[in-house]
Amino acid sequence: MLNKYETIIIINPNADTETVDKITTELQNMITGDGTGGVITKLENWGKRKLAYDIKRNKEGIYVLLDYETDPKIIQRIERYCILSEPIIKHMTVRAEDIPEPRTKEITKPIFDEDEDDFTQVDFKDYDEDEEDIDYDDDEEDNEDDEDDEEDS
Repeated sequence: MLNKYETIIIINPNADTETVDKITTELQNMITGDGTGGVITKLENWGKRKLAYDIKRNKEGIYVLLDYETDPKIIQRIERYCILSEPIIKHMTVRAEDIPEPRTKEITKPIFDEDEDDFTQVDFKDYDEDEEDIDYDDDEEDNEDDEDDEEDS
């Protein structure tokens, strides 16, 4: 029986492209070779990225993501290879079925309890005209009088 898995590996940032290709080819052979019947559904090289924290004194790493279906017995071989391979500084394998789908709540009742037609349209032009009636000069004169009083003290 084949299970779905996802493996992400972080390779030393100083590794050359040949080393990265060799590691991915080796993992592909483990998954699909030897009559295992495994299938790789996704293989992505994300390139060099900054790490969240230093891993083996590295601030960056080359990320490679593998999604695949394989026999559970092969996972032990993949894990052992990732541990013993010197350029791989970190790895993680999870069963893809163990990853829960994000739960979303469906909105069942309307946002407004009232009909939108019940609301009245407001024309802001009326408010702009009222603003012209306000005399702002009186406020400035009051402030100047206050400043004169402070200087006299």
